[in-house]
Amino acid sequence: MTTLKNKVGISNDSALFSLLQDSNESVASLAMEQILQLPDFEAKMRNYQDTADPILRRRVHQLSNIARRRENMAQFMQSSLKGRMDIWRSMLLLDQLYDQQNSPDYLETMSQELIREFSKRRNNANSLTRFMREQDFAPATENWFDASNYLLGNVLESREGAPALLCIIAQHIASFYGLQCHIILYMGRFCLIDQSLNLIDPVADWKVHKSPEGERFHVCDAKAVLITIVSHLFAFAVVNWDPWEIHFFSKMLLSVAKTENEELPYPLGKYNSPPGTRMTKTGLPK
Repeated sequence: MTTLKNKVGISNDSALFSLLQDSNESVASLAMEQILQLPDFEAKMRNYQDTADPILRRRVHQLSNIARRRENMAQFMQSSLKGRMDIWRSMLLLDQLYDQQNSPDYLETMSQELIREFSKRRNNANSLTRFMREQDFAPATENWFDASNYLLGNVLESREGAPALLCIIAQHIASFYGLQCHIILYMGRFCLIDQSLNLIDPVADWKVHKSPEGERFHVCDAKAVLITIVSHLFAFAVVNWDPWEIHFFSKMLLSVAKTENEELPYPLGKYNSPPGTRMTKTGLPK
């Protein structure tokens, strides 16, 4: 490994990019690591995007994907998780971060079809809930620990998902026609409430009822809804013990707490990690 690091331990940009053509994957990976640290690496990378060398072109494409993912993650943590972006755009961004193959344009196309279909209805709570039922949107009845229940693209395609996602979709559709609904926590679950205090419960087959005077509920802002969704996704990752997802979602939550992954307890982080002592003939060290 030391030899490999020495091989890429150079400052010449052209030489670094030439190492991307190396048949040794370790050399190429170390070169990519150094290229990503260049202050203007994106501009330099464009010079190699149309190269005739297929290996170099593939690795430059990998670098582009890494750069795009970093940019999206930075935007998500600096805007979405701080409540500076609406919940719909935040969920689009989360979907793309989770799976780069997901296209925001495709998700928007699916939602626009729903919005056009709803335009034929009256813009009130009863029409909205009837529409959501007719479109077969319903809470997931199985695989509750599956991340897909909390990802916008999966819910738009399958029409099944967590109540929070169903509320986000219904709220987004209604907003285009002047029906303003707020996402709330009511009796421990996510619901919608409109300006006339009509409470919409997706878990109860989109039942609508008037909120009785004095009944308690909590209005959630975009940040609260998003952090709850990310918290669920992190919990599912731990239950399913998926190392990539654990790192991915913990990074988001730790950015809210303004701390680092190392602060998590072992084995998720370094806090309280074993010191690596050796057993001796006389037993454990004192």
